[in-house]
Amino acid sequence: MVEETKVTHDNNGRFYRIKMDIAKEGSSLWDLTPYFKGRVGDNRFGLQVTWTYQGRLLDVTGMKPYISGNVGNYSFDDKKELQLADDAATVHYTGSPDDCQSGGRAVYYFPEQMFPRDGIFKGYIGLLDDRDDSSQPHISGVTVWFRVLPGIAQMGHACDVYISDLDKALSNFKETLRQHNIDYENQLNSNNAEFQRQVKQVIADARNAYNSQVANSRDAMNALDAEVKANRAELTNINDHLAGVEQQIAIHDIVTIPQHQEDLKNISNAIDERLANVKTAPVAVENAATLQQRYPNGADGIFITADTGHKWLWLSDQWTDCGEYQAIGIGDELIDPIKQQQKFDEENIATSYSLINQNTAQIKENTTDIQSVEGAGVLTYVHITDQSGNRITDQNGNELIAQKWLVMVDKTLTQSDLPADAKAVGDAINSATEFKPEKYGIPALYLWGNNILSLKDKSKTLKNEVTYKFPHFHVQGTINKFKVQGASSAHLPKKNYTLNLDQDIVAFPDFGKQHKYVIKANYTDASQALNVVNAKLWGKIRATHYQVSDALQDNAGNYLTDNNGNHIIAETNPQLSIGGNYGAVDGFPIALYINDQYWGLYSFNIPKDDWMAKMPSEAGYAIVDAVWSPQGALQQETNFKDQMELQFCGTEDSKWALDSINKMIDAVMAHYDNASDFDQAVNSLVDLDSAYDYYIYSVLVNNNDGLFRNYLLQTFDGKKWYFAAYDLDTTFGRTPDFLEHTLANSDTNDFRDHGVTFENAVGSNRLMYQLWKFHKSEILSRARDLINGVMSVSSVDTAFVDYVRMIPKIALDEEIKVWSGTPNTSVDNVNRIGRWYMQRINWFNKRYLDTQSSELEQLKEKVSNLEHIAAGK
Repeated sequence: MVEETKVTHDNNGRFYRIKMDIAKEGSSLWDLTPYFKGRVGDNRFGLQVTWTYQGRLLDVTGMKPYISGNVGNYSFDDKKELQLADDAATVHYTGSPDDCQSGGRAVYYFPEQMFPRDGIFKGYIGLLDDRDDSSQPHISGVTVWFRVLPGIAQMGHACDVYISDLDKALSNFKETLRQHNIDYENQLNSNNAEFQRQVKQVIADARNAYNSQVANSRDAMNALDAEVKANRAELTNINDHLAGVEQQIAIHDIVTIPQHQEDLKNISNAIDERLANVKTAPVAVENAATLQQRYPNGADGIFITADTGHKWLWLSDQWTDCGEYQAIGIGDELIDPIKQQQKFDEENIATSYSLINQNTAQIKENTTDIQSVEGAGVLTYVHITDQSGNRITDQNGNELIAQKWLVMVDKTLTQSDLPADAKAVGDAINSATEFKPEKYGIPALYLWGNNILSLKDKSKTLKNEVTYKFPHFHVQGTINKFKVQGASSAHLPKKNYTLNLDQDIVAFPDFGKQHKYVIKANYTDASQALNVVNAKLWGKIRATHYQVSDALQDNAGNYLTDNNGNHIIAETNPQLSIGGNYGAVDGFPIALYINDQYWGLYSFNIPKDDWMAKMPSEAGYAIVDAVWSPQGALQQETNFKDQMELQFCGTEDSKWALDSINKMIDAVMAHYDNASDFDQAVNSLVDLDSAYDYYIYSVLVNNNDGLFRNYLLQTFDGKKWYFAAYDLDTTFGRTPDFLEHTLANSDTNDFRDHGVTFENAVGSNRLMYQLWKFHKSEILSRARDLINGVMSVSSVDTAFVDYVRMIPKIALDEEIKVWSGTPNTSVDNVNRIGRWYMQRINWFNKRYLDTQSSELEQLKEKVSNLEHIAAGK
């Protein structure tokens, strides 16, 4: 549903410059009506846009503003989507590179042809980049729409002060632009002529070089062809000659070298076989007759006949008597002295002291040497390594080892006379210098798993792969489901994880035993405190509503009483009955180890799940997460697959939850003339107390990433929705890119870069718009109470100190060593947060709660808006 926008002289106090992100996050259709109103007949109206890419200013220098779309009558379909009439006129405009300036700024001049009729302009506004002379230039941008009003509205008294200056400036600009176009065309013609000359020269040089190369290649090819032909003729001659040689070999039976080598090999084998069978020792037989009878065909070896002592050999195919057999022996002149010495030694061995002493001395010397070696070292097996210390393996991958005498060393590091073992010394140094979180009272969680570090986003889940040990809670086991948590933080090197343990533990006493938890990395928050402490502050804000005053009734409407007849009273608000942080998360700091490697500081958190709000799995209970506009801004219905997601539903069928949230969105989007009508329509669908608190809280802490996203809506009856804060690390001066900081004073309409105010938040959340429109006084009264109570400077400072004091300085120093890429490590700490909030409250009091100062601040803002309009910004 679209509310009618009236034409006013000062554009309702809004700046005419619009910031757009070319990354197209969130809504794909921009409503420019609150910022700019075209009229039929308008000519050269300038709309200034500041382009960014994922929050960073985009360099648009040299590009051209580009507009394409349709103008005409319109209507809305059943899905409340904008539909143009069939006779809508097509419009198109491409600007000049001069319209794109530094700092991401681009000016879109809408010529008269862009406004042929009144109604709605819907189309594409973006940037065209044709600097590479491509036939298909690059175009990027976003889809927009705005009203085209009938007639030409005359400007009123609000601009009388500077209208003449504007006319003069416009005339000067037109003349300057005309002269610039003439100069540009002349320069372009000159450059084109020079370019054509250079192109022709390049082509001529290239043609000459090509012809020269072709000629050289042709000569080389001819020479190569002649050489190939000569080689072919010589090869033919050799083949003919070889055929003749083979013929001569065959005719004259000439032995070839291979055949000759084969014959030599056969002869050698025969000789070897014969020698192997030769008997070198003489063989005795009775007589020659027996020899001839036993070996009639001869035999290898020497045979001795016992009757004659003659030796017989098989020679020339017959047995031959070779005369008396003679053998070589050792003479008695050599044997006798040896025998005499042996007899002497045997008789005197027991009484020869000199001999005994000589042998004994040698034995002692050998024993001493062995003891010396054993006392100074140890023979042990060692791995064989190369010069780099890598172990050497055989072809099967087995590590090679060898025995080696090693010097004996002291592994206990307690002996003064022994050299210390190098590994023991290294272990001792590591032990003395290693950061041990348990020593400082920080609980340590240990995780082991081969695929933990392979997880890049939440699309993959490790089931029963990761084991854990959590000594603080005396538990260990296997994690049933383990995955990355979060979308925007998944690209960071230090990731969040969701754990579904295999057993229930009591990590938060108010919530009993649970098995699902989240560990937050806080990679972009050097203070390690913003998410959890902000949730605790939200809990304190909501707790101010808590009061045990409602009398309980049964299903029949009867009041419940005790034994004395007294009414039993309790807090019946479902969100306030949760306890804890009343629907928000909670957590405490831990140290994480992954595969025995220290992984840094984390916070052990309650997950964004049912038990965070103590919801049963029943109809009427649901949690919805605001992701981006328009659905997250409550400006358009949702299907839970767009910019609003269903985090928990008490039943498998979630249609009732979808119908309920859309009923609430429709009521918030509607137009109301007075507070009474608004309250009557919305009060049964939205818990206004939690809505007030979230609106005020967002302004106090500058929750600039939580107006149209990063908050939760919870229902406990399927009808009324309650606000709950979530994902609060871009607060207290932090910006969404986590690199810069905002001033404590927020005095512009740009809440993303300059801070949140009650006024600039209304364009980013439809409910905040309605609350500021109809309940401004109630909001400021509630804000005063909070600043004087749980959101005072001292209360907020104490909340951060109480949390961060659980993290010793050495742990923060160690975090920087492990994750050196953490931004703002020297800035983001409790000191900066406390100082910023003190300045913030001073500014808030002057702007909103001090009546005189508030009126002055609002007047300054109006003057600033007029100055921006006069400057064309």
